[in-house]
Amino acid sequence: MAILPYSLKDLARLIAKRNFCVLATQGLRGPHIVGVGYFAHGLDLYIPTGAKTAKARNVRRDPRVAVHIPVPWPLVPAPPKSIQFRGKAEILPINDPAAEEALAHGSLVMRRIFRRLLDRADTQTWGENIWIHIRPGRRIETFMIGVPSTAIFRDEKKAMLHFEVPQKDLIDDPRTAYNS
Repeated sequence: MAILPYSLKDLARLIAKRNFCVLATQGLRGPHIVGVGYFAHGLDLYIPTGAKTAKARNVRRDPRVAVHIPVPWPLVPAPPKSIQFRGKAEILPINDPAAEEALAHGSLVMRRIFRRLLDRADTQTWGENIWIHIRPGRRIETFMIGVPSTAIFRDEKKAMLHFEVPQKDLIDDPRTAYNS
């Protein structure tokens, strides 16, 4: 029985099913790493935050970021499968249409949590509500995604997949290139 290859479209669907990632930005004194909730559209991530947060300040100064998305095993107490990539980030207003579209595709629970957080946001401390939009760079790497769990025991190299990401200038609208 042959295993069908895992595609970039499959990966985009998996990213959209998740809602938590670890975001690394470059601060003045070195890396700043934080766990954040996100909404996805295609391979693009939209992270709600405040304009005065360290991650927002860092993105304004240096848009290069790294992202790690853990994908837990169902019912197995083992290290999670993972998706990781480097990319470019930008700050968007909270009413950005592309971010709103990503929000509309999020789970009902995450949308409700997001709306409640927006209503209760301490803008004096954290600044106005914004989105951090992240677009992956040329390559997304995965570990144990789309691979049978027994693969790691036979050949650990087969557990790692690499996906080449079409760049903005190669396709008309990168946000819709991965959606079905």
